[in-house]
Amino acid sequence: MSLLVAASDLIVTGTLQIDPEQLAAVSRSASPDYLNVRLGSVHVLKGEVPPGDLVMRILPEDRPYAPSRAALAAAANRPSLVFLTHVDEGPIGFYFAGYSPAALQPADPGTVTPIAGEIARQRAILQGWRPDRALPHDREVAGLIDALAALSREAGPDAQQAIFQRIEALGAPAVPAIIAHMDDRRRLAYEEISLVNHNPDAFESMRNYGPKLIVDALAAILNQITGRSFGNIVNGGSERERHAAVDGWRIYAAGLRCAQRS
Repeated sequence: MSLLVAASDLIVTGTLQIDPEQLAAVSRSASPDYLNVRLGSVHVLKGEVPPGDLVMRILPEDRPYAPSRAALAAAANRPSLVFLTHVDEGPIGFYFAGYSPAALQPADPGTVTPIAGEIARQRAILQGWRPDRALPHDREVAGLIDALAALSREAGPDAQQAIFQRIEALGAPAVPAIIAHMDDRRRLAYEEISLVNHNPDAFESMRNYGPKLIVDALAAILNQITGRSFGNIVNGGSERERHAAVDGWRIYAAGLRCAQRS
C-alpha cells in the first residue's frame, strides 16, 4: 500500500456521486467513454484540492489495473477512500492512481487510519531526504548524467541513446543512485529515448518516448528497470508532475533501503 500512497497526488475520503444506471449503460457500450464523477463530502488526507467541485474521470470497464465496475457500483453514493493522480496535460483531470484496483476502498477506520499513518511516514521521509554519495554506482551514474547534459546536437541522437543504454545496463543495483541524481532539470540534446519492450504481448519491440529534461528520461529508465511508475513524465510534464514523480521515486528508494537492512 505504501507504493500506492507514493504514486497518489491526492488521497481523499468522499462520496462518489455515481448514477448506477448510467454506469451500467455506459459500461455496456462497445467503446465505453470516461465518466466525470463528482466527489462530495471531501476530506483530504494527502495533496491539495483545486477550487470548486472535485471531479474525477472514471472509465467504466473492467481492467486488471483499476477498480472494477462492480467496485464502482458498490461505491456509488457511499463514503469511499480514493487514491488519485492529477494529469496536467492532454486529457487533464483526476484519475485513479497507481494502476491498482486498491485505488478505491470503503472509507472506514480500518482503511483510513493506516493510510493516514503511511502518509505521515512518507512526509517525514521526504522532509529528511538527503543524497547519499556512498550508494553503489553513484559516481558512475553522476558521470553519465553529466555526459548527457554536456552532449551537443552535433553528437547525434545515437550518442545520447548510447548513454541511456549505459545507465539502464547498470540495472537494479544502481536504482537508488539513479533516484538520488534524477532531480535534474537540464535539457536533453534530443527529446527521444528508446527502450526494449519486454511485454510478451507487445505489438512493437521498442518503447519510444519524448522526454524533454534529464529527469523525464531517468523516470523512463527507472520504469524500465523496476516496472514501477510514479507519475507519467516520460514524455515531459509540468513542474508539479515532475516534483511528484521525484518524490514517489524517493519513497521507493527508502523502501529498498529498508528491505536491504531487514
